[in-house]
Amino acid sequence: MRVTNIMMSNTMLLNIRRNMANMDKLYGQISTAKKIQAPSDDPIIAARALKFRSNIAETAQYQRNASQGMAWMNVTESAYNNVINIMKSIKDRCIEAANATLEASDRQAVAAQIRQMVLQMGTEMGITYAGRYTLSGFRTNEPPVYLQDNVKRYKIAQTFTMDDIERAKSYQKLAAGAPAGTDPPLVFGSSMLKLPYANVVNLNIPGYAALTASADDAAVPGQTYNPYDSASIPPGTIVYIKETGELILNESDADAMPPTGLTVAYDKSGFRAGDLNPIVYFECSDLDTGINYTMDIQDIAYEFSVNTNVNINSLAKNIYTDKMYADLNNLCNLLEGVTLSNTNQLTEKYSNPPYSLSGETLTRTVNRQAADERAQLADVLHERFNNMLYMCDRHIANASRQQTDLGTRMNRLELISTRLDQDEGSYRKLMSDNEDADMMESIMYKSNAEAVYQASLKAGASIIQMTLSNFI
Repeated sequence: MRVTNIMMSNTMLLNIRRNMANMDKLYGQISTAKKIQAPSDDPIIAARALKFRSNIAETAQYQRNASQGMAWMNVTESAYNNVINIMKSIKDRCIEAANATLEASDRQAVAAQIRQMVLQMGTEMGITYAGRYTLSGFRTNEPPVYLQDNVKRYKIAQTFTMDDIERAKSYQKLAAGAPAGTDPPLVFGSSMLKLPYANVVNLNIPGYAALTASADDAAVPGQTYNPYDSASIPPGTIVYIKETGELILNESDADAMPPTGLTVAYDKSGFRAGDLNPIVYFECSDLDTGINYTMDIQDIAYEFSVNTNVNINSLAKNIYTDKMYADLNNLCNLLEGVTLSNTNQLTEKYSNPPYSLSGETLTRTVNRQAADERAQLADVLHERFNNMLYMCDRHIANASRQQTDLGTRMNRLELISTRLDQDEGSYRKLMSDNEDADMMESIMYKSNAEAVYQASLKAGASIIQMTLSNFI
């Protein structure tokens, strides 16, 4: 084969270009610390790099989810701790009150303290995270407990079970109209359920006749029995005390509560600050807009990897229950509502017909009646406070269970966060191994490439110097 000068020149230029291309590749690796500058340099490395970058981006999003979820649950945990501490304070106050004879000022003080604690628990339920109410389920724009008075109207359905029945003595100080031969106050055994609201209307209890009475009625309007006397209330009848929200049942009905519970439907108009928000607590419908609200699953779950979801929210109705709210308000209503007759009232009563007493007989009767009232009230309050101690224990135990559930989810989220941090480190190492250049190796290869390039230039210079005169 004949080799010409032009062939030698072309070959020389091709080799120089190759050497320059190799140097350029090595310069690029050194200046960018990457093995490739374009996917065409090595498609396999490029494909792996895209996959590892996608894994890191997913992990970063999951880490943000974990951070936000933990922040949400930390806010909830603080509210849970405060509710439990408040309930323990209420229990301590009930222990003190159960072991003492309360004068009127003492009763008012206890009621005032408990009411303030109830209001504070409502405030704890109104905690927010990033402008959203954390304990309202999906309805994060609505507080679980109203922050101010309003005129909203709802039709509410509420279900009670056997455990919701309280059996206690009821103290009734009648303003007038006591049955013949009796002197107020009257004390009755009552089997009661408690609505969280007073002054509801259109009460409907399937299978029962629902009647409305007042706390100071001598008898249910249109009937002959006292509204607080469970023994006298006919079977199949439930009496609603409108001022307190109490539902008084017949004793046999209370004993025979169906296993499915008792559903009570009613209309409520107007709510005060501190009242439970029905759309967060109950199945209900807005009477103005017609919107129906259901108590379906309200879990807000964040995703932390494929098929790994954790519920980050908790519900106010599970810790600050409508039963807790009703129990505390009912106790306050009792403390605020009971009154004892003073000496002047009793003297006027027994000195006039039909008694017409005077002198020492009048004095003894007045003193006996005053002592009788104090003894009966002390007995009723002692029983109610003892019942409240049991209820406080139940509510604290329930809150502790909810707190434990929250704690287990927080622990799981911490483990997930640790795994995500480990995954990020693994993905970044794999990505580095795949696409990062070995700087020492690249520098060494670059030095060799420069030497080869210089040698090719020198060899090329010798070829180019050859002319036709060299062959003549």
